[in-house]
Amino acid sequence: MEGSEGPGEARMRLPQLRLDELLEELQARLDAARGTRDRVHSLLEAVLSVGRELDLEQALRRIVEAAATLVDAQYAALGVIGPNGRILSDFLTVGMSEEQIAKIGPFPEGHGILGELIRHPEPLRLAKLSEHPASYGFPAHHPPMNTFLGVPIRVRDQVFGNLYLTEKRGGAEFDEEDESVLSTLAVAAGVAIDNARLYEES
Repeated sequence: MEGSEGPGEARMRLPQLRLDELLEELQARLDAARGTRDRVHSLLEAVLSVGRELDLEQALRRIVEAAATLVDAQYAALGVIGPNGRILSDFLTVGMSEEQIAKIGPFPEGHGILGELIRHPEPLRLAKLSEHPASYGFPAHHPPMNTFLGVPIRVRDQVFGNLYLTEKRGGAEFDEEDESVLSTLAVAAGVAIDNARLYEES
């Protein structure tokens, strides 16, 4: 059809991943955290992988998988905040089987620690989840979780959702470097989500 454009042309019209901005963010955070060369390489790979995905659902899946790998977490989730800004409208997980998820029941809406990040969208790092005043407990069949790291994902200065990581492997606590790495991934995630949404609308 005359005047129409293919997916490739539509893709070219989309805002490109703001690499300069992301690299500046990456450099600043990793300078502060004194990240190792291997970790810098892994983070760059994750940023580029997330930035290439223009299908929104797949972009979200890549983000949560990259988050778990980068901070060596057994469990990871990405909670998307609904239109009212108070509860979660979507919840993607890594680390649990379909059978485990089915036994636990409906996905969380944003109570307890998950709600804490919705109300206060700032990085949150805990050695023991249950000791936080906002701790809400877990439903039956939920695996035990102690260590926790959460960071918000912003899209055009609006909070889109949060990354939740629990149970750092080896029994260690999440540290400042983990927080810096995850916060940098969240910046890239925000740009990737924005691009994917624009692509779906084009």
